[in-house]
Amino acid sequence: MIYERFISERQQEPALYYCDRDDRIPAGVCYGPVIRDIYIVECCTEGGGTVVINGRVFPVAAGDCFFLFPGDTVTHTTKETRSGVWCALDGQPIAKVLAEAQISAEAPYAPREAFGGILRAIERMLAMREESDPGVALRRTACIYETLGCLLRTGGRQRSHAAVQNAIGLLETQYHTPLTVAGIAARVGLERAYFSTLFKAETGCTPHAYLTALRIRKACTLLAETDAPIAAVAESVGLDDQNFARLFKKETGKTPGEYKRTL
Repeated sequence: MIYERFISERQQEPALYYCDRDDRIPAGVCYGPVIRDIYIVECCTEGGGTVVINGRVFPVAAGDCFFLFPGDTVTHTTKETRSGVWCALDGQPIAKVLAEAQISAEAPYAPREAFGGILRAIERMLAMREESDPGVALRRTACIYETLGCLLRTGGRQRSHAAVQNAIGLLETQYHTPLTVAGIAARVGLERAYFSTLFKAETGCTPHAYLTALRIRKACTLLAETDAPIAAVAESVGLDDQNFARLFKKETGKTPGEYKRTL
């Protein structure tokens, strides 16, 4: 275990402690587990890999920005040559903004819409590393506030709504393929449990229940409009024959055969 300490006491106002650029880290490099006493903001601009936060695995790809919290246990692994920028921050307003933007150790990603603004802010911090004039501290602080402002402009309820709508779009077009709640959550950039909570709050049902109901609705259409055998209909909506009959009756009150005879 690696312990990285940046600060001696918590800051009242946002402060930049370090920023750096990761240039083309080779595939297969692993760093950690590491525990830091500060917030880390990372933007991936090339390649990808994973970051494990408190035992949870999150994929990282170009265009992703994520936040690491003080006390998180983190392991970084590159799966393909990766580049990016990052900074280490502290200050009481940061926790409040992250909470408002619904960013946590369980859901560490910044909204995709915020990536460009955060990247530009960190790039400006990097450009100021060698500057020492009296105004540089204020300019660095302005960059931190710009980072936080990007989150508030694109986060919160809008971010949650967008993630759920993206998931629904995925379900509507990929219902016939093997799908898992964890896989769908990863595709929309959220941790599984957090995604399930958001999805139920917006739709009134769990992702699994939504997918099952969608598959049965599509099956009803196929049974009504085609002469396809029941087994073929089941396969067409992503279910095996045995589960299809059970789920169909649970949703409609009829077996597939009974439903077809009533048409």
